[in-house]
Amino acid sequence: MSKNTVKPGLTRNRRNRRTRGRMWPRVARLVLRFLTGRPLDGRRHSNGTFWRAGTRRVGYPPYLFTWGWWNLAAGWQRATVRLLATFLTALAVWTLVGVVA
Repeated sequence: MSKNTVKPGLTRNRRNRRTRGRMWPRVARLVLRFLTGRPLDGRRHSNGTFWRAGTRRVGYPPYLFTWGWWNLAAGWQRATVRLLATFLTALAVWTLVGVVA
């Protein structure tokens, strides 16, 4: 059995410095996926595109029924729902803060 001679604190800091620079491209990719209506986990869930709704699942066994309208919707429909929900939430917060202040 070998003994680890590197102190845990040093490896943790080294790992944080290395991954800190890679955070912003990941955030930008997540925001782009959010705005375009793509799945946020990066996996394809159906054969649908941005303009066309999906007709079947991709990558899951046929006996698992764990998907609904959201995964089969076209990308523009998902983007519309996401942006509308974000806008309505921001409007509600702005209205409540405006009334209180």
